[in-house]
Amino acid sequence: MSSPTSAPHERGPGGPGSSTGFRRFIPSRPTFSELQFQQLEQMLRSTPWAWSLAAVAGFLCYIEYADGADGQRVKVWFAVYCTIVAVRMGIWLAWLFRPGLRANLPAMMLPVMGITQLMAFSMGVLCVLLQHDGPPQAEAILHITLVTVSLGGAIRLATIGRAANFFVAFIIGPLVLRDIWFGGSYQMAMASIVSLIGIYTLLSARLLSSALHEIQAQRKRNAELVIALSAENERTNTARRTAEEAVAARMRFFASANHDLRQPLNAMSLLAQTVHNVSTERHVKEMSEQLVACADGMTDVVDDLLDITRADAGSLSPQWSSFPIDELLAECCRPHQAVALAKGLRLDIDAGHVAVRSDRALLARVVTNLVANAIRYTREGQVRIGSRMADGRLRLSVEDTGIGIAAEHLPQVFEEFFQVDNPARDRRLGYGLGLATVKRLSELLDLRVTAHSVPGQGSVFELLLPLADAAESERVHEAERSAASPSTTALAMRILLVDDDQSSLQALCGLLTSWGMDVRSASDVQGALGVLQTGFQPQTLVVDLRLGPQVSGIQAIEDLRSALGDAELPALIVTGDVGGDYLDAARAAGLPVIVKPVRPSHLRAGLVQCSVSAT
Repeated sequence: MSSPTSAPHERGPGGPGSSTGFRRFIPSRPTFSELQFQQLEQMLRSTPWAWSLAAVAGFLCYIEYADGADGQRVKVWFAVYCTIVAVRMGIWLAWLFRPGLRANLPAMMLPVMGITQLMAFSMGVLCVLLQHDGPPQAEAILHITLVTVSLGGAIRLATIGRAANFFVAFIIGPLVLRDIWFGGSYQMAMASIVSLIGIYTLLSARLLSSALHEIQAQRKRNAELVIALSAENERTNTARRTAEEAVAARMRFFASANHDLRQPLNAMSLLAQTVHNVSTERHVKEMSEQLVACADGMTDVVDDLLDITRADAGSLSPQWSSFPIDELLAECCRPHQAVALAKGLRLDIDAGHVAVRSDRALLARVVTNLVANAIRYTREGQVRIGSRMADGRLRLSVEDTGIGIAAEHLPQVFEEFFQVDNPARDRRLGYGLGLATVKRLSELLDLRVTAHSVPGQGSVFELLLPLADAAESERVHEAERSAASPSTTALAMRILLVDDDQSSLQALCGLLTSWGMDVRSASDVQGALGVLQTGFQPQTLVVDLRLGPQVSGIQAIEDLRSALGDAELPALIVTGDVGGDYLDAARAAGLPVIVKPVRPSHLRAGLVQCSVSAT
């Protein structure tokens, strides 16, 4: 048996004891849109001047009919009308000076709408109270005043539901009925005109409401679009940051792999070159040459991959200088002479003694890749490197009599890993990175590379090089004459080597010794200072850029110069890095840099330059 207190709780939804059922009989509170609240706020803000005009309208009606047959009723009406205006002014003052009401627009909707409709109703009541028609002038003022008030109110209430309809009906309706009641021709004409104006006012209010709602909807859509665009921009920025982080991670990976690969390649290349220098047996020399060629090929692949990555990441900056183009061409072609000879090809250089301005190392990479590519795809005939002047620049061409490139493949030859006539991916024909590197570096150096080819007849790749100015050309030629002077000999230098990689240190020491130099070596700064304490006086320092964690070869050079008391002692940096803060600092300090694996020709040229600067 249930207790009496529990019975109400057992009734289902909608029962007599259910709050849900009780709420069914309570009308829900009307909801208003943002546009309607904006209209309400505008009405409140404009209360002083709008209702002052309404007071003037009521006063005009009063003065026209106060002395007539309906004067007593008009006076009472005017008093009530003034009270309505005063109440509306009071509502405005309360809204103006009470922040709580200003922040609570929904609470203001009913009072404002009520007093506004009451004003319209009072105007209609006036028409009922005027039971006698006045003179034409008074009637005209009455009609113009009421029509004007109804038109202005309809515009201001256009967006707030049916408020505009009621407002116009409360004013225009009694006025038209009054005119019809009197029935004169003048009154009937006025009734017709006022009816048409009333209909026009309601239609205009409806159109205005639709336009304002459409504008509001468009603003909302625009705001949503702005939010969506902001979100899309944020996603784009996030994706860009992710991509940049991926590029940075790839750069760090390549930089680390590059440094670690170059150290053993450097040692292997230098040891092979040393064996070639000291050996007198033909087969040993041939094997050492092949080892050097293999090391150079591996270095080229590493360089191509790193150059493409750095060019794509925008972290490859040219180091501009002036140099003779024939010297660079000879240096680039020297490693390929044996390969060309083994294939029965002629490798000819026909370039004048002209100084150009570019990045020597990057331009050498471009020329080397073009020459290697030409030899690789030429079975018989020749590979020729020529130059001629064109439009104030030097036009450098690499021509071959190879297999050629079909017209449909010509735009693709500069893409990574694309190769013509190598479906089996024979590694002896390369990896498809050479011309991709040429494209990237040519864009960086503004070389304007172009390619022309005829299948079965050969290909021509052309570059446009900027010329060095006259003063720079003279300095380049003077340096060459000084380097070639008998008074300067690089083979009689005293050199101090500092490198923390033992294989590279021993290989470089052996190569320099085979050249007849007096060499001392150390693996760190303390060891190098110990060498100096034995009385050894080096003429040139050859120092690795990184001598261990947080140890810079630049600082090592400064310490050694300080210990010798010679701030101008020539120094040469060797490094397995091709980018980074250390390398930028070395170049900023004016130190010549040679990237590992060290090519003997580069090393000899660097030592000669150090010898020239010392004298």
